[in-house]
Amino acid sequence: MNKRLFVAIILMAVVAFFYSKYVRNVPVVIPFEVIRNSIIFDMEIEGETYNFFFDTGAGTIVSPELKDKHGLDSIGNYQMMDFYGNTATITTSTLPELRLNQLSKKNLEVAILRPLQNFQFCDIKIDGILGLEYFDGKVIKLNLRKGELTVATAITFLEEDFGSPLPLTYKHGLKRTHLDIHYSDSTFSENVLFDTGALNDLLRLSNTSLQKLLKDSILNTNNILDTIYINESKGLIGAQNDSINYRVHIPKLKISEYEFLNPVVNTFDSWNESSILGAGILAKGVIVLDLLNDDFYFKPYPDAILDYRSPLDFLTSNGRVLHVKDSSNAYKAGVKKGHLLRVANGIKLDSMSLCEQQTMDWIEFYNQKNIKFTFESEDGQIIYNYTAQEPEND
Repeated sequence: MNKRLFVAIILMAVVAFFYSKYVRNVPVVIPFEVIRNSIIFDMEIEGETYNFFFDTGAGTIVSPELKDKHGLDSIGNYQMMDFYGNTATITTSTLPELRLNQLSKKNLEVAILRPLQNFQFCDIKIDGILGLEYFDGKVIKLNLRKGELTVATAITFLEEDFGSPLPLTYKHGLKRTHLDIHYSDSTFSENVLFDTGALNDLLRLSNTSLQKLLKDSILNTNNILDTIYINESKGLIGAQNDSINYRVHIPKLKISEYEFLNPVVNTFDSWNESSILGAGILAKGVIVLDLLNDDFYFKPYPDAILDYRSPLDFLTSNGRVLHVKDSSNAYKAGVKKGHLLRVANGIKLDSMSLCEQQTMDWIEFYNQKNIKFTFESEDGQIIYNYTAQEPEND
């Protein structure tokens, strides 16, 4: 009897061991809210839920209101700099526990800072920022289309082939991921910050990098489409300080084994002279950050279009025409730089809420075969009936 009991106990212990190991190795899938290319998590502090913006270019931050509400003590301060070069002395505190679904991080050091409210147009208040240090030693997969974060203890447990990785590097002793990208067919590469805080941009090109690309004849002045004199972008601490920037056409941008064709990017004065790979890449495919082995993976969605060439023959921003192709049908119809786009296929743009405008899939909309545009000019309305060109046969 004692022998049977002993064997039973041993078997139960073995089963418990392997079950515990199995549970530890099963990836955790966590839903998140998507606003264009931005990720917002439901984070829990002492049983209450708050909106945290996921920002790979920042550390974890909680608002002063949350600090006061949960009685967090100040433990120190440090000099913080945002990517526009603005600096401030920031108070730090220790958060006893920060929960994300099944995950929990205890005694997490956080900065106390009022986060940017970039999503007020959708009535979403941001209470804090979630940085990568929350996932130290983990593997995270971001799928924007599904609105899912998958967290695993090793990339093999994701049971999917993500191709060849790019090595991640860190600078200034901070958990901020950097990786190499290549421009056009040249050997010129740049080590850029992967920053989901760059909202909708695929790339924020530093003015220093632009000058290098021009000097090395990788780009030329024909690639500079327009000059931007006013910038309203804001960093975590302050506003963008530069007054003159450019809209630049990049024929080819290579990230890992994939080529992104014809993106149009904006420049900025970077405090460390480097460019930023932004959240725009999340719209094109699944991103995996292996924070155990410091690797970056990108796997395009099956139907992802990596050619950014607009099917339209004009370019707008916030409803205003920025550029019209010479001798194009839009040009012949009288569309000019500065005109206001009011109606597109019956959709009155000024009657849409800002949230609707910001979250609508305009790429899919503008890929329709026929679109009727109505523009407003000083001389009245201009109607332009656009028809997409048929693809050329090989």
